[in-house]
Amino acid sequence: LAATAAHGRASEPPLPLSELGLAQREIELARLRAERELIVHRQARTRETFDGAMSELLDERLKLLADLKSTDMRRLLLFRELQLLKEFEKRDNALAKKLDQKRAEKLELVVKISECQERLSAKRAEIERLLLRDKEIMAEYNAAVGEANKNGEALQKIFRKKVKRGKKKVADADDEDPDDDYDSEADDDDDDDDDDLSDDEEEVCPPGCEPALYERVCELRLKRLEQEDVYAEFQKSIEALKKDNDALIKKEKALDAALLETDRDIESFQNEKQRKLNELDVVVVLHLSQLRLLNERGQLPAELAECLVFTHDGLEQLAARIGELADEKVELRRRQKDLRRKKEALAKERKGKVARNAELEARAVDVQMLKFGQEVDLDALNSYTVNKSAEELREKVTMLDQKQQRALAQWEVRLKQAKADLIRATQQSTQALERVAQLLAAQAQLEGTLNKTQKAGSAISVPSSGQEEALERGRLVQMVKLQGTEIDALKVEINMLRRKGGHVYSSAPAAPAAIE
Repeated sequence: LAATAAHGRASEPPLPLSELGLAQREIELARLRAERELIVHRQARTRETFDGAMSELLDERLKLLADLKSTDMRRLLLFRELQLLKEFEKRDNALAKKLDQKRAEKLELVVKISECQERLSAKRAEIERLLLRDKEIMAEYNAAVGEANKNGEALQKIFRKKVKRGKKKVADADDEDPDDDYDSEADDDDDDDDDDLSDDEEEVCPPGCEPALYERVCELRLKRLEQEDVYAEFQKSIEALKKDNDALIKKEKALDAALLETDRDIESFQNEKQRKLNELDVVVVLHLSQLRLLNERGQLPAELAECLVFTHDGLEQLAARIGELADEKVELRRRQKDLRRKKEALAKERKGKVARNAELEARAVDVQMLKFGQEVDLDALNSYTVNKSAEELREKVTMLDQKQQRALAQWEVRLKQAKADLIRATQQSTQALERVAQLLAAQAQLEGTLNKTQKAGSAISVPSSGQEEALERGRLVQMVKLQGTEIDALKVEINMLRRKGGHVYSSAPAAPAAIE
């Protein structure tokens, strides 16, 4: 029954709306239209946002793909470079090791050369000292013999004579006894070198010569021979050091050449390695705006092998270079015109000078024909002519040189004589001072003895006659007076020697003991 009632109501026609219902219906329709417009606007905005995000993501994706491709190409290039470097690594290490080895050898060689130079300098200084010692020995000989000695020539011969002597052993301290200073036999080389030695000839003192002077000369000769032996040993050591130094210098030159050759090898190797690296293909990313080789249709050519890549600055410089070349061309043309004008002026000047030279030559030939009847070769004449002024100046220089040499020799003789006089005066002064010291010591001793005697005489009553005591006292007083007179005379002589320029080397005598 209920279903039948509902079906009956549905089949009934709708009732007409009232005005209020119509108004509500219009309001509802307007609200729905507004909502639809809002939804449509929101959909459009969401679609635009989505499209923008998709576009950004697409751009980012393209950039990432481009970066990945560039990274792959860069990685491929680095991989090829790594392969090349591994191929060259063995040779590079060998050259570096060779260079380090040569430099270490050079450093060691420089140290050895420095040490050798220092030893040579020390040896030369020692030789200078030996030469000074030789001069001192000669000065002692001249002072001992003197210039006016009648046996001077014989003593000179004895002094210069070479004799056999025991020679020092040259051996290691580890292998030889340090107490054995001399060999028992002379060296055989001395027998070959010294032609004036004679085993049968016996050397004697020259007649009229003092034995003390002869012994002194023999002693100085022994010193001179010892000095010569030491000098010879030093010369041998210096020669050996020079040979070592020359060998080290030659080795250093060879090492420098080897170092230079090694540097050249390394430079050549580095150039070869750089050339191989430059042969690798490098990918460069360009924008379409950077391309300047599009054809008339705006398309790229089929082949890009003939293309070049320039920077913007380089392209601008090349464009500016066109104007610079035009300016340089103008400047070169101007300089060419100036040079042509100078050439014409110089050619005219040359013609004038050639004509003047020909005129002067003709005049000279005429003068020679008038004076000599033939032409004269002036160059040969100048070569054959003697320059008298130059020859006179040469003679004057020669004479002045000889005169100065003679004067120098005379002054050397005077200097030697003065040195000998100085040595004699010094010896005399020293002897006088020693005599004064002895006399002062004797005087002090005598005064002490006299004082002790007086004290003993006053303290102990010894039976003695007054006359003997007075005589003894007088004798002692007179001896003291005589010694004082002798001391005064020696002091006068010392002062006189000092005024002559002598030097006294002995120390001052000690003060006499205090007299009680």
